[in-house]
Amino acid sequence: MYVRTASSWLLGVALVAGAAGCPKPRTSAATQPTPAAFEPAQSDPKAIEVVDAGVAALGGAASWEKLKELSFMISYKDGEEVKGQFQHSWDRWNGRHYFVTPIGSTLGGKPEDVQYQEVKYDLFDPDAKPWAASGGQVAGMRKDAEDLAKIARSRLSEDLYLIAIVHKLKDPGVKLSVDNAQVTVADSDKCQPSCTSIKVSFDPAVGKDTWYVNFNNDSKLPEVIEMQKGGGRIGYAIGGWTDAGGLKWPTKLQNLGLKAEVIEFSDIAVGEPEESTYIPTLQ
Repeated sequence: MYVRTASSWLLGVALVAGAAGCPKPRTSAATQPTPAAFEPAQSDPKAIEVVDAGVAALGGAASWEKLKELSFMISYKDGEEVKGQFQHSWDRWNGRHYFVTPIGSTLGGKPEDVQYQEVKYDLFDPDAKPWAASGGQVAGMRKDAEDLAKIARSRLSEDLYLIAIVHKLKDPGVKLSVDNAQVTVADSDKCQPSCTSIKVSFDPAVGKDTWYVNFNNDSKLPEVIEMQKGGGRIGYAIGGWTDAGGLKWPTKLQNLGLKAEVIEFSDIAVGEPEESTYIPTLQ
């Protein structure tokens, strides 16, 4: 038996038991019960047109719709120093998440000294008991596992949007509008000659964040992602692309205001969910 991982830094993680409690076969991706679908009437038709062109440039809506599992590692860096590192396996088809991160005090240490926190939980079933472990010790109390699952859910919410925001712009509850049709970015090769900035907001049942995606008016590709933070925005330039599962994924985001801040994506994989990834680990 084994833990299926996308990178060697997880090799110290505990072994996983074989398949049990397999979910019933599905014909579409799991999602929250309401809203259950993207509502075009809640969005600006011009914004939808820009988004559809961007999605097509990144591989197309059909490739996204059949995606069952996405795995990736995201590293937050300040210069050469890694400030945070998170491994996600997102079972889009069945609504499950497996999350692994080095315990902060061991991050950056010798590989043999690094310890991990792990969480496995159901994204949409509040009655399903999460499983969690820290430093190889299984969380004995349900509250401890739920607290770690809450952290994992928050990280997935932000990290998944950073890597897959364009593919998710027509998710249930998303609202799209044109913020600015002629955006330029000073001292950058992005948005040349200009971009259309699409504001991304949400039905209250889905979320409260606000994002902006800037699509080049010539290439149709997204080039800058922005997050609303308080009264301002944090902008990231997309630094490169890689292919997986018939789709393009960013490999690097560069903070436009703080050049030393870089977000890197690695070990990006698209495939079929493996039960051993999501069932509780036997100790």
